[in-house]
Amino acid sequence: MTAWSQASWLRAHWWTASAVLVGAFIVFFVAGMVANLFGASTYTYFDNITETVAAYAGAAACAVAAWRHHRRLRLAWALMACSALCWGLGQTVWNWYQLVQNVQTPFPSFADAGYLGMVPFAVAAVLAFPVAYEQTRTHIRSVLDGLLIVAGFLVVSWTTVLGAVYQAGADSTLAMVLSLLYPLSDVAIVSIILLRVGRVARGSATPLLLLAAGLVAAAVADSNFAYQTANNTYGAGSPLDAGWVAGYVLIALAALRSVHSPMRADAPHVFPSRFSALLPYPPVAAALGVAIAEMVRNGAIDRFTFWTMFALVALVLVRQYLVVTDNARLMQRLTVRERELDHQANHDSLTGLPNRAYFTRQVARTLEENRSTGARCAVLFLDLDDFKQVNDLLGHATGDRVLRAVASRMRGALRPLDLASRFGGDEFAMLIDRITDESQLGTIASRVLAALREPLNIDDFVCSTRGTMGMALSEPDTDGAEELLRRADVAMYAAKRAGKDRIGVYPAMAA
Repeated sequence: MTAWSQASWLRAHWWTASAVLVGAFIVFFVAGMVANLFGASTYTYFDNITETVAAYAGAAACAVAAWRHHRRLRLAWALMACSALCWGLGQTVWNWYQLVQNVQTPFPSFADAGYLGMVPFAVAAVLAFPVAYEQTRTHIRSVLDGLLIVAGFLVVSWTTVLGAVYQAGADSTLAMVLSLLYPLSDVAIVSIILLRVGRVARGSATPLLLLAAGLVAAAVADSNFAYQTANNTYGAGSPLDAGWVAGYVLIALAALRSVHSPMRADAPHVFPSRFSALLPYPPVAAALGVAIAEMVRNGAIDRFTFWTMFALVALVLVRQYLVVTDNARLMQRLTVRERELDHQANHDSLTGLPNRAYFTRQVARTLEENRSTGARCAVLFLDLDDFKQVNDLLGHATGDRVLRAVASRMRGALRPLDLASRFGGDEFAMLIDRITDESQLGTIASRVLAALREPLNIDDFVCSTRGTMGMALSEPDTDGAEELLRRADVAMYAAKRAGKDRIGVYPAMAA
C-alpha cells in the first residue's frame, strides 16, 4: 500500500483507527499497572499524568463535538466538556501536591472541588442528550424506574463503599460530607445512565453508549478510591485507577464518533424494548443479593439496608401494578383495534354495509343451517339504473352521497333479520332468510324498490333513483352460495333486458 493510499484510508476510517488505538492503549495501561513493569515510582507519575491528559483530551473532544452540533446536542456536549474539564482541573491540583510538592494531598482540598464539580455537569449532560420520545403518561413509570435503580445501587453502595466511608468517620463535618458525596455521586451518575441508555435511538447508540461506558468506568474508579481511602489502603498506581483513564478516553472517543457521524437533535420515536422494560431489575437483584450476603455474614442487616430494601419492595409492587394496568389497557386497545380491522375487512368503507366476501360467507352459513331445518332463504341482487349519469352530471362526491342514501333506504325496507350488502360500484345484494312463501319474498323486494323511488334531496338537486332486481330462492339442490348468487345475477340481467326498474325471478326471469 502506497503512502497516498494509506493517507486516503486514514481519512476515511480515522474514527475506526482511533478506536483501535484507544483499545490498545487501555489494555497496555491496565497490563502495566497489574504487572508493575516499570516500578511503583515511575507508574505513579505515569498514572497521574495519563489521568490528567485523558481528562483534558475528553474535554477538548467534547468541545469539538459541541461546536459540530446545534441546539440541544450542542448544550449536551458543552456540559460534558465542562464536566471533563472540572475533573481535569481537580487532577491537576492533585498532581501539584503529589508530583511537585511531593506531599500527601490534603482532604478536603481544591482537588475535591474539581472532582465533585464534574458530577452536576455530567448529570445535566446525560439528561440533555435526546433519547426516545416519551409520552407524558409514561413519565411516572420512568420516575419509578429511576427510583428503583437508585435504591438498588444505594443498597449495594452502602454495603460495599458508602457504609465503610460513613463508619470510618472524618476529622470534620465538611470532610464527612465530601467523603459521602463521592459514592453518592457515583450512584446518581450510574443510575441516570442506566435509566437513559434503555431509550437510546439506534442512530445515536454508538456515541451515547461509549459516553455511558466512560462515565461508569470513572464512577467505579471513584467508588474504589473512596472505599480504599476509608480503609487507609489506597496508594497511587492502583490498577483500578485505569477506570479514570479508560473513562475519559472513552468519553473522548464518544465525542469523536459524534463528530464523525453527527447525531440527531430531535427525540426520535422508539418502541420500548425488552431491555428497557427489564432495566430496573438487575440493580434490584444486586441489592437483594448483597442484603442476603450481609445477613448470612452478620446474622442481621443494618437499619439503613432494611428500610432501603423495604422501600425497594414497595416500589417494585407499585411498578408491577402499573405494568399490569398498562397491559390490561393495551389488551383492551388491541381488542378494539382488532374489531375495527375485522369490520374494515368485512364491510364497505363508503356505506358501512357488509362487503361481498362477508355476504357470501353469510349466505353459505345460512344454506348450511337451513339444510337441517328445511327452511328456505333467497338472495336479491340489485343494480341501480343509469347511475353513471349521476356521477357524470353531479360528480362523484354526489354519487357517493346517493349510494349512502340507497344503503340507508335498503336497510329501512328490510326486516331486522335480513342482511344488505354492497358488492361494489352501484351493485347491492340482500339475503332474505326464513321465507314462508314466495309472495312474502315478492313483498319485501317490492318494498325495497319503492323505497328507492322516493325523491332524494341532495343540496339543490332532487335525484330520483331506480333499481333493477333479480331474486333467486334457495332449493334443496342449490349448490352453495356462489350458485345462489349466480342465479340472482342472471335474474337481474334478464330483468334489465326486459326494461329496468323491475324484479326478475329465477328461473322464470320475470315478475
